This record gives sequence, structure tokens and C-alpha cells, in this order.
Amino acid sequence: MQPQPVAAAMPPADPRAAGPQYQQHAPPYPQQPGPYYQGPPPPPPRVFLPNPRWYRPDSVPQQAVVLMAVVVALFSAWAAFPGDGVGIGLALTGIAMVAVPLAAGGREDLVPRLPGAVLVAALWSVAAIRDAGWVVFLCTFAAFVLTPLALAPQRRFSGTAITMFMGWLEGLAESFKWARRGRRGKDGRSPSTVRNMWVALVTAGLLVVFGGLFAAADSTFADLIAGLLPELNPFEFVARTFLAAFLFPLVLLWIYTAVAKPVFDSQPQGERRAVSRFELAVPLGALNLLFAAFIAVQLRVFLGGEGYVMKTAGLTFADYARRGFWQLSFVAALSLAVIAVAAWLAPKREKADRWAARILLGSLCVLSMVVIASALFRMYTYSETYGLTRMRVWIFTVEIWLAVLFALIVVCCWKLRASWLPRAVLASGALALLGLAAANPDALIARYNLAHDHKLDIDYLSTLSADAVPEFAGLSGEDLDCILDDPMTDPFEDDRELLSWNLGYERARELYKRYDDGENSDACPAPWDIGVSEPESAEVGFFHWDTCAMYDLDGVDELFGISANGDYGVVPDDPAQYAQELDPAQGGAERVLQCGYYGPGTAYLTIEAFEWPSASAAVGGVEAMQVEQESGGIYTVTGLDSETTSGYTAWIESDSSAFEYAVAVDELVVVVSLSDTPVSEGAEAVGQDLSDQTYELYLSLA
Repeated sequence: MQPQPVAAAMPPADPRAAGPQYQQHAPPYPQQPGPYYQGPPPPPPRVFLPNPRWYRPDSVPQQAVVLMAVVVALFSAWAAFPGDGVGIGLALTGIAMVAVPLAAGGREDLVPRLPGAVLVAALWSVAAIRDAGWVVFLCTFAAFVLTPLALAPQRRFSGTAITMFMGWLEGLAESFKWARRGRRGKDGRSPSTVRNMWVALVTAGLLVVFGGLFAAADSTFADLIAGLLPELNPFEFVARTFLAAFLFPLVLLWIYTAVAKPVFDSQPQGERRAVSRFELAVPLGALNLLFAAFIAVQLRVFLGGEGYVMKTAGLTFADYARRGFWQLSFVAALSLAVIAVAAWLAPKREKADRWAARILLGSLCVLSMVVIASALFRMYTYSETYGLTRMRVWIFTVEIWLAVLFALIVVCCWKLRASWLPRAVLASGALALLGLAAANPDALIARYNLAHDHKLDIDYLSTLSADAVPEFAGLSGEDLDCILDDPMTDPFEDDRELLSWNLGYERARELYKRYDDGENSDACPAPWDIGVSEPESAEVGFFHWDTCAMYDLDGVDELFGISANGDYGVVPDDPAQYAQELDPAQGGAERVLQCGYYGPGTAYLTIEAFEWPSASAAVGGVEAMQVEQESGGIYTVTGLDSETTSGYTAWIESDSSAFEYAVAVDELVVVVSLSDTPVSEGAEAVGQDLSDQTYELYLSLA
């Protein structure tokens, strides 16, 4: 029989109360009471305080608002950018992204925000009216920037600038928290979420079933459904789904912006630093005097006309206007910055200080407006000579807007208050863009260039949008076919999707249907002058812009040399190459050929050939030109050292040097003008060489 194991005795809980067998294991050292060592306390938990600009714990959205954000995001992803161009879909997208947040923001602030919302909606609507991509882009970009400002208006420049540079993105996290609060009821549950999902599914199912039956029953209704539902490949479907996922936070954030009404305006801290009246008056007074002196010179130039400019600068009036435009535009923009800083630092405690600020700042504003008028006149003169382009139309718009800004600043300088100025600046900018869209710039360019006697470039006309096509309706059938059948022009053969429709494209398509004969015309000759048939070479002779391409300009290239930017050689200035008949009743030349060329940097070459009735008349003409240059007192003039040739050389040696060589050969007077080039013997040699080439071409093409 096996012995049973004996259970081991458990030691007592307290060794001091145990027997000797346990007490012998007591520690050999005495236990002395002492302080218990504690490490450093743990760091407090990091607490992220909510942003007071966006935190609205009592605001709970309705589920319909969040659902509308989803609907707008889905609609925008499929409608804003269809496959064949933007149009009414983009306009409806922008209007929805303004209207839904405005409705969610409540009625209490609807009236103050309504004017800005209307302006923004009008900017979004341009996509449904115009086909010019550059106009639609400018208006759409401005509408995107101004939408948050329309939903949460700011009162100061600081808040306006922060909002324009997308400072509202900091509220993205709070907008999602706000949306999640709408999913819970008072008891923390969301009993209606599933029911709403079932409602959406049932609605979609009913529309699909009955819509499919109606489409099968009627082909017209089927075409309508096909237009509303664009064809999508799998890749496009995935891309548009990602676009919708990107747009949903944007729409939700704009809705929450209208609800939270964040304020980005900086609060004034203490008394701002102001300069003394003397410190303000000296620099602004000197600047006003400088502006006044420049304006006085400009008046002399404009009153003197092209003859005065030719005497003083050796340039045509159009080239003179082009060279000074950008500098004057920069002066106007820089004046805005100077006025802003001066108005901030101007003293306003005493009455004399306030009047000094009014007079100095107001005078600078008025003089700046005169400078803008000078820049506008320069651009107008240049456009009168060389025609309109999109860049020139845009420049006119910006300059006019700058003039409006200075007028607003004049009012602020008089009242010494600018609380309303940020909103006025934004409103004026939006109205300027709407005015540009209303003017239909592409059609304006086509109409202006057709009405003026300019040599037009078919390549540039081909780049104009469908907005310009109705302006070609008055052309002959051959010329109209040449435009509509140009390879770079949209033939308007295919119908656009419904969401890509815009009024400009529809008008162009109607014109195309009216004149399309089903056959493409032959390629247009180049160069091609719209409305003027290309003459035969025997009829053209010497006086035609093609002659300008026959010159050997190697000597000019060597004279101009290499610019600071590394440029070398001359290139034709196409708008400055033309031939025209002159009025014989004026007692001067009968015909003229002008050839202009751009050189490196600011260098420029002009060759002019005047045909007079006789050789004696030509000699009299060149002598009259010499007398006019000598009497002007600007040029240094000397006659040609030849007993058989009548002519002269004239030059200006200054920072902007100019050289002119004029000679009469038989009934022809040739004038070669070089600007921004060193005056040397090489310049006279170039002038003589070009005049010889001109006479040889005149004889060979006569």
C-alpha cells in the first residue's frame, strides 16, 4: 500500500506570529522607518482646446443639410467638368455651393450676406454664357475665392486677406464634428439614419425602374436621359468618385462657415504708432511734385502728337506708347502701396494733421489717376495701330479697375475712415470681371480688328473662342468658310452634352449650320487679310508686306550685337509691316512701305520707303524732312557727303540713342531708323546698305 503524500504546511501570513521555524528567517538587518521615495509626477494629459473661432457646441445640423452636402458634391463631380468643355454644369455647381450654405446659415444674417452672394453667383454663372476659356477661368477663380467671404463677411483688410488665402481651411475638423452631432438625437441615438437611407434607396430604385420604362417607350425621352447621364468608362467613374470625395469636405466646410460665421479680423492692440506732420509732408510732397512734373511732360507729348515724338525719341507714337505702358502701370500699383502705408502712419489727432493727410493723400490719388489715364491712352494708341488682343483687353480692364480703386481711396482720404473699403474693393473687382464678361471680349476683338484696317493673323483669329464666330457673319462666303474650316477652329459639328452647353457655343453652332455647305474650302493663303482678296504678285509689286521678308539684315544683326539676356538677331514686327496708299491731296508721297523689326533688348529697326510723283518731288521731300529735324533742335543733323544724292543723317546720343538715315533715289525716299543702338560709323553703313537694298527691290518688283 502506497504511502499518502503529506500536504505541506502553509506559512502563516504574519511571520512574527509564527513559531521559531519561521522566525529564524527574519532579515538580519533592522527595519527602520524612513520616507518612501517617489519619482517625478506624471505629466498632465495633453488637452487640445477647441478653436474658439469655429467651436459651436450648441449648433446641431439637420440631417437634410448634411445630405444636401453629399448631393452637391456628387452633382459637382459629374456636372462641373464634362468631357467636352465647361458650361451650364459648372454654373449650376457654383450656384449650389453658394445657395446651400446660405440657406443653412439661417435667416438672421441673410440680408447682409445676400449682395455678396448674388455677385458670387453671377460670377459662377459666366460659364453658362461665355465660351472663352480665359474669361470663364478668371470669373470662376474669383468666385471660388470670394464664396467664403460672401458666407462669412469680414470687416478689416486682415480678415479679408486671411479668408481670401483660404484661412477657412482651419475649420475643417470642426465641420466634421458638427456634422456628427447631427447624427445623434437627444438620447444619443440616431433612429432616423437607417430610415433615411431606406428612403434614398427606394427613391433611386423607383426612378431607375420607371425611368428605364419611359426611355424604352419614347426615343425623345431616351435622348434626354442620355444627355443627362454622360457615358463613363471605369477609369472616369473612379476619378469622378474621388473628385466627389474631395468636394464633400469643401461643401461641408462652406456650409459650416455660413453657420459658425468665423471672424478673422485682427483686433487693434494699443495705440498705433503715427509719424509727425513734418515726417508725412516731406516725402509725400516730394512725390506729388514728381508726379506733377511727369504729367506736365506727358501733356506736352500728347499735345505734340507723333511729330513731337519722332523728333524727341526717334520712335513712332505707337512704339513710344508701348515702351512706357508697363512702367506706368507699375507706378500706379506701387502708389497704392505707398498710400496704404502713409494712411496707416498719418497723424490724425489735431485738425491740422487731418487736413494735411487729406490734401497730401488725396493729391497723390488724383495724380495717380492721371498716370493711369496716361497708361490707358498709350494702350489705346497702340491698339489703334496694331489691333486688339486678349492681353490688351485684359490690360484695359485692370487699368480701369485701378482707377476705380483710386477713386474709392479718395473718398476714404476725405473721410479718414476705411472700414467699408475692403468690401468695396472686392465688389469693384467682381463687377469689373462681370463687365468684362458682359463685353464679350473675344467678339469685341474680332469686331474691332475687322472694322479697322489692320493686317490680321489667321492663326490668332483661329484661337478665338466660339464667342467671336457671330462677328464673322458679315464676311463673304469664301472668307467665312476659311475661318470655320480652319484646322485650329472648332467645326461645331458635334452636339455638346447638356451640362457642357453655353450660350456662346450655341450661337456659333447656329451660324455654322446656316453657312455650312458640307464641303471644306481650300486652305487659306498666308498671309491672309480678312475681307480683302490676296492680290497677284504682279499687282502687288514693291509695296506689299512680303517685301519686308526680302531684306538681308546681317549687317543689322552685327550692329545690334548681343543683348544682356543673350539675345541676337532681329525678328519681324508683323503689325508694323504694311503698305498703304497716301492721300495725294496732301501734296506729299503717294505710297509708303514700312517694315519694322525687333532687335535684341530694346533695339528696334524701321525701314520706310515713300514713293513720290517725280524725282524732283522726292528731293524736295527729303530736304523738307531735313529742315524739320534741324528746326526741332533734338537731333544732330548733317547732310550726306555726296553731290549726286540728296539726304541726311540725324542722331541723338543719350541713354536712349537714336539714328536716322534718309536718302532720295529717283522718285523714292528711303528712311532707315535705328533706336537704342550706339551711334557710330557702322550705323551709317547699315543705313546706306538698307537704302541700296530698298532701291534694288523697288526696281526689281516694279
